[in-house]
Amino acid sequence: MMIRRVGPAEAEAWRAIRLEALGKAPEAFSARLADWQDRPLDDFGAQLDANPTFLAFEGDVPVGCISWVREADDPSRGWIGGVFVADRMRGKGVGQALIAAAVAEAQTTGITEMWLEVRAGNVAALKAYEQAGFAVVTDPDRPRNSCGCEIGMRRALR
Repeated sequence: MMIRRVGPAEAEAWRAIRLEALGKAPEAFSARLADWQDRPLDDFGAQLDANPTFLAFEGDVPVGCISWVREADDPSRGWIGGVFVADRMRGKGVGQALIAAAVAEAQTTGITEMWLEVRAGNVAALKAYEQAGFAVVTDPDRPRNSCGCEIGMRRALR
């Protein structure tokens, strides 16, 4: 397995794993498969140009993805999103490797804390994020990303 940051030239690979994610785990994302499945490849490339995105590959096949963005109102805060690992690769450290890649890159840009949101029923994701050093934030005034999920998690970066 290999993890690497991808750009617009690899939009087709990201399209494949993104559509798989939206189709297999619709409850985990704020985006819907119907919103993305008929979009032109250029739309996927534009997303890769706008948001740092990493893919996990098994050979040439994408098997996982993660993106992160810098918060506009607080440039020291980053948000992780779009995390997915194909069923056949779960339990093999792919999610942890993707999270580590995104966090490492964010750190090099001056991000001092990473945030994410997760659905309360997504127990596997909660465990994976906790294993990666994220902690649940119980403050009702916590910052929110676009997901609107029930649980916010934070990891301080050094």
